[in-house]
Amino acid sequence: MRNTLKITLFLLLFGAGLLSGEAHAQHYIGVRGGYGGGRARFEPRREMRFLIGFPSAGISWKYYSPEPIVGGIQVDLQYVKKGYRELQQKDMSVDYEKYNREYNRTVEAIEMPFFWQIHFYGFQRHLRAYLNLGVYASYMFRSEEYEGLYDTTPVWKPYPIRSVRDNSFEYGLAGGVGVSVLFNRMEVFAEARYSFGYSDLLKASAKYPGNERLNRSPIDMINVSVGCYFRLGKGDILAPPPGTNRLKESWDTIPAGRNREASSGGGQRTSSGNTNSSNNTNRGINPSTQGRPSTSEGR
Repeated sequence: MRNTLKITLFLLLFGAGLLSGEAHAQHYIGVRGGYGGGRARFEPRREMRFLIGFPSAGISWKYYSPEPIVGGIQVDLQYVKKGYRELQQKDMSVDYEKYNREYNRTVEAIEMPFFWQIHFYGFQRHLRAYLNLGVYASYMFRSEEYEGLYDTTPVWKPYPIRSVRDNSFEYGLAGGVGVSVLFNRMEVFAEARYSFGYSDLLKASAKYPGNERLNRSPIDMINVSVGCYFRLGKGDILAPPPGTNRLKESWDTIPAGRNREASSGGGQRTSSGNTNSSNNTNRGINPSTQGRPSTSEGR
């Protein structure tokens, strides 16, 4: 737990250092909401099923650096609900593989994911595809449970959270893929995210004997979300437009007149042919006689 908190603190400080060193970086702020499901990974292994119906909602902040190697950084603060379904007690009189009871539990928490983002642009910078990789930490503030016959409508009741038995803090790895559509300073996105839990929901039997035959109990979650962002500050998207000619951009930044002629070599010929004529006139050469062989040479 302490090592994970140290890593998270280091990533936050690293991101803050990037922010302080970039004068032309761009910041986005937005909202998101989604729907998903989850399951637990108990050790020793138990018969688990995927439990769906978990909403999520929150706010989000993104930072894009002008340096391609840095990419983007994203931090969310959101409400999430997750849980699992455990099958129990086989009915030997019907089928030796049939479970006739189940135990469900849900968890509500405040979660903060921290991502490094790789992104690509398309369709004249109106489309952004991205990959998020990072970590998350959450705090559980409420829980419910249901125990009864399998595959029936559950009747939920509050689950009392006890510090000697339950872990309120959770952390793990997170990743997601998504696509955004850009409209000037607005951005609308859709994202699929997977959270891989490293901490345990319940304390192991060695710490709390009441959790019988339990060594590990992390929770995984899959979530699909949509939302929108608003780009703060002035300026366009940092990525260059497709097909941008860097040499032409450099040429356009040179002031018109003699400075541009000097940069071009002073004697290059344009499509109208006026550049050489003007330069030759300044040197006292008659353009009408330039390139004509002299009389002495012809004789």
